[in-house]
Amino acid sequence: WISSDNAERLDPYNGLLLLPNLDKAFDRGLITFKSNGQIMISKQLLNPSEIGIQKQMRINLLEGNQQYMEFHRNEVFKK
Repeated sequence: WISSDNAERLDPYNGLLLLPNLDKAFDRGLITFKSNGQIMISKQLLNPSEIGIQKQMRINLLEGNQQYMEFHRNEVFKK
């Protein structure tokens, strides 16, 4: 969101409603989501289960979310 222009910031598809633990990890690039909504966990997050993050987690993503998630996976996520 911080890298977005004003039009992108107003786009309702450029945002996710996440629990605080997931939101912080997402913002820091420690998690992201595949196009099917399956969570991806960075190897830099050493003990994800300690903060309630499990590899079987998934979210519902709509077509409008896809361009933003692709950007997040490629530019923010710490592989």
